[in-house]
Amino acid sequence: MDNDTTKTTLSELFDEKTRKLFSIMVKEMALDKYAKKLSTEKFLMIFILAQINDQNSLAHISQNIRVDDTLQKTLDFNSISASQLSRKQGNIPPELFERVFHKLLMEIQIHSKKSPIIRDIAKLRVIDSSTISMSLSEHPWASFRKTKAGIKLHTRIQVTEGQTIPDKVIFTPAKVADRKQMDPLIEPDADAIYLFDRAYLDYELFDQYCLEEIRFVTRLKANLKYEILNEQMSTENLIYRDAEVFLGNRDVKKK
Repeated sequence: MDNDTTKTTLSELFDEKTRKLFSIMVKEMALDKYAKKLSTEKFLMIFILAQINDQNSLAHISQNIRVDDTLQKTLDFNSISASQLSRKQGNIPPELFERVFHKLLMEIQIHSKKSPIIRDIAKLRVIDSSTISMSLSEHPWASFRKTKAGIKLHTRIQVTEGQTIPDKVIFTPAKVADRKQMDPLIEPDADAIYLFDRAYLDYELFDQYCLEEIRFVTRLKANLKYEILNEQMSTENLIYRDAEVFLGNRDVKKK
């Protein structure tokens, strides 16, 4: 990353309003009470750039600061050790970033456009999960394989006219099935339609969503058993087939 890109990235992520909000929350949580050199804001800057530059260790991050003149001027110091970064990382609670996320999300929602993206649908909410691997020895509570630990980041992305934002985020151990998180992620909303993949397949919940008039789009498994109740011709070119069906297998009481 060159000097101009570094400056642009930081200026975009840390505008005056965001800095003020972050500073207030850091002060409320007394995170920089004893900080002399490495403030919480500077720590966040360092790690954002490290993520963008694909720096995969604290030693790598520390080394990069020593050779990056632009970053040194931004941080107002020319070196920081890996152990100092590690201590700061351990002292910052995740709740800080959760609070910042919800506050910024609230601000965005207040100023969001209400015009529909298609017909009477104002919002498309896309639901998916990502697994983040971690050290099993340091995070035994999150074990999901013999030699690995990990967490799942269940995310709801909201798409409106001209805007795409993360709308809700839930962390769970990696073992937790995606469909177990559908209840907190899918809420009745007359203006929204939900989109999710086959990992969220649950016929009983699909029934419940239909009763609650929650609109959703998903992919069904290739071995799906279903019974057609009635079928109608569609005048829309994009619709392949329009039918009301019973899903599932009567024999195993999953219909």
